[in-house]
Amino acid sequence: MEFRKSSFFIVSMLIVILFFGVWGYSLIEGWGFNDSLYMTLITLTTTGFQEVHPMSPQGRFFTMILLILGMGTVAYSVTHLMQDLMSINFNERRRRKMQKKIAQLEKHIIVCGFGRMGKVVCQELHSQGVPFVVIEKFDKSLKELEHTPYLWLEGDATHDESLLAAGIDRAKTVASMVDCDADSLYISLAVKSLNPKVTIVARANDESARQKIHRAGADKVVMPITVSGIKVAQTLINPIFEDVLDIEGVDPAAGERVQMTEIMISESSDLFGKNLANCGLKRRGFMVVGIRHPEGDFTFAPNADYNFRSGDVLVSLTTPETQSEIIKVQKPH
Repeated sequence: MEFRKSSFFIVSMLIVILFFGVWGYSLIEGWGFNDSLYMTLITLTTTGFQEVHPMSPQGRFFTMILLILGMGTVAYSVTHLMQDLMSINFNERRRRKMQKKIAQLEKHIIVCGFGRMGKVVCQELHSQGVPFVVIEKFDKSLKELEHTPYLWLEGDATHDESLLAAGIDRAKTVASMVDCDADSLYISLAVKSLNPKVTIVARANDESARQKIHRAGADKVVMPITVSGIKVAQTLINPIFEDVLDIEGVDPAAGERVQMTEIMISESSDLFGKNLANCGLKRRGFMVVGIRHPEGDFTFAPNADYNFRSGDVLVSLTTPETQSEIIKVQKPH
């Protein structure tokens, strides 16, 4: 795109200078079109042939101006064309390198759209070390992605080929963060047709769109305006309670980052068969929020005598310092 723009600009400059030369010789020397065009061409190309007609001092001065303009344009053209060619070569090598990295991803997240919400999602995923790849089609967002450490590819997430290039067959989750509800609906349909096992988290702008996107295959549909409105209302009604629960409000720069962690319990898990009272989760830095059971129901703040079963999912608040403990809990006992 940039190469085409530069080429068009350079060709336009050369045409303008060419017409400027023809106009100047016609005005100053009174020559016809053919003689003026011929003199302009041999001046710009520095061929060195003799003048078509004897020139006045004004004509010679105009020739010097035309020669300077021509040489300057050529120098500018060569410099920028070389820069554009080098940029194309660099971008092509970077694209191939990125494609190789994307091809190695497994159980990753595909983020569709790098708008305002998509940027926040990517920042959070990157800070948590979660593997992901971004699909974006708009030039402005693509330029922003070029200055990030994220894996990304140019394409339309509503098209199967873009999703396949992002590794939809190996992905764990798709986050549809596009602004258009219709695009989000098409993305949900395309994803489920390519990989029915993938979890889809999509955004919607209103309730009607939320229902349609959910019917199209999205597992969870978030309405940013509704969520923001509820959080504002909670803050107004009970600001202290909201500060306690608002994990997004913790200052990352202060090293106080808190995250929600899900741990699957299996028969080989360190927690299997133990109860909350004697498993030592609090000592390890886990704040238990609840347990999602295999049947699908959720127990908030379970009793201390609850025994972990196979298929349970422990939901807790943790900090980066407890990462090693999370690994220990997930390991077989």
